Amino acid sequence: MEFMDAFLSIGRTNGGLPESPTTEAEALAMMDRYAVAEALVYHTAARDADPELGNAALAGLSSPRLHRVWAFDPTAVIAEEPGAFLDRALSAGVKAVLVNPLVRGVRVERSPRVLELAEAMAERRIPLLAVYRQWDGGQDLIDWYGLADFCGRFPELPVIAWEWRARSNRPMFDAMCIAPNLRVSLSAIWQAQMVETICESFGAERLVFSLGLPSLDPRSFGAVVAYAGVDQKAKRMIAAENFRSLLRNAKYD
Repeated sequence: MEFMDAFLSIGRTNGGLPESPTTEAEALAMMDRYAVAEALVYHTAARDADPELGNAALAGLSSPRLHRVWAFDPTAVIAEEPGAFLDRALSAGVKAVLVNPLVRGVRVERSPRVLELAEAMAERRIPLLAVYRQWDGGQDLIDWYGLADFCGRFPELPVIAWEWRARSNRPMFDAMCIAPNLRVSLSAIWQAQMVETICESFGAERLVFSLGLPSLDPRSFGAVVAYAGVDQKAKRMIAAENFRSLLRNAKYD
């Protein structure tokens, strides 16, 4: 089975596994090892601390298998307008934009810059990666109700949520019920029968695959798909087809 990783990180970070890739060559070797054909790639510095520094670190990527993801800084006093940021990102070949609300405690449903960016992205159906990572935090970091409200304002915007572990799944289920455009990374839902539950209740199109790097064992999640109690069509959708559909439906021109 061929996989597509929607959240492949490059760079070092606290708590990252030693084998987490820090270069393009290491990322491609990791992908080859686990049958990952393509990936959305972000830099850990962009996610955790400095979006522009991390975004610049992706400039040298050359493989067509690696699709750049830029992080967005929601700070209200930044001079560059969100629309200008999106234009600059698209000119650099970016395929998705990442926002980490927990870098500085931002609420996406109330941030003026995030809302303006989301409006521009929704017009083009460009995926937004809502990555909730706090340097000293663990599981259950996503405000699912706030994220659902945000998604509801932009129904054409594909939003993919990621956190280290979504153990409190009832708020997540509520959010998925409220917001049809909300998808969840497979690597965040490591509980028994979660794939089956989400596929049955919301559809296989609501899950995207990830190896779980940089913090989780990349050997885990291919097996989660392979052994899930769903049909082969659903497995193929989760493994790669949902990823392809997001990129195919986006307007990058």
